[in-house]
Amino acid sequence: MLKGTKVLLLGNENRYLINYRKEKFHTKDGAIDLSKIKKFGDKVASAKGPVFTAVEPTQFDLMKKFKRGPQIILPKDAGLIISETGIGEGSKVIDAGTGTGWMVSFLSNVVGTKGKVITYEKSKANHQLAKKNFDYLGLKNVRAKHGDAYSDIKEKNFDVMILDLAEPWNVSTMKKNVKTGGYVVAYLPQISQVQEYVSFCEKNDLIVERIIELQEREWSVKGRISRPKSHSIGHTAFLIFSRIF
Repeated sequence: MLKGTKVLLLGNENRYLINYRKEKFHTKDGAIDLSKIKKFGDKVASAKGPVFTAVEPTQFDLMKKFKRGPQIILPKDAGLIISETGIGEGSKVIDAGTGTGWMVSFLSNVVGTKGKVITYEKSKANHQLAKKNFDYLGLKNVRAKHGDAYSDIKEKNFDVMILDLAEPWNVSTMKKNVKTGGYVVAYLPQISQVQEYVSFCEKNDLIVERIIELQEREWSVKGRISRPKSHSIGHTAFLIFSRIF
């Protein structure tokens, strides 16, 4: 295994994401001798006994190491956006409001080498942070632009536009940016914003197909004892799926 290769050490209780090198890696489970790992799939025991398997990290494993900034679009919402709009291999997607790049990274993984993602961010600090995160993942199908999504989007006839903005109804170019039949998805925390956006759609030839709020509850199962975990993810935002016609 080459030095610097990203490796996930997967154990029953803990996991560690590392850049491979032939030396000892110190953890709360004890030191792990990385020189014993020759390839993905190899197992190695720590000094305190727990055994870890060296696996190739997924993109989501790597994203957990992102530098954070503003509130992100969580996986529960990102997954619904992707499935509802039919984003897949070769899709062309505009993302307005990059933040630190979580949604863009999910999109990049799904559209593949034949697709592309164009993302806009007005904040210079967030734009630069997102670019660092994209470089960390090695994304080749993403173009991050520093600009005002309300007025600067120039792309035409894309498949999907995702608006993580406070006032998506002020994006003046969306009907040029998205093809006929394509989706415009608004991510809005407040119901008052939802009402404003729906009113905008009704006046501007956009069909509102669905308005959805997702809540996530994780469970713990140990033998015959099953219960919800104490921490759950409640309201994050409303997702409004509208289409150009």
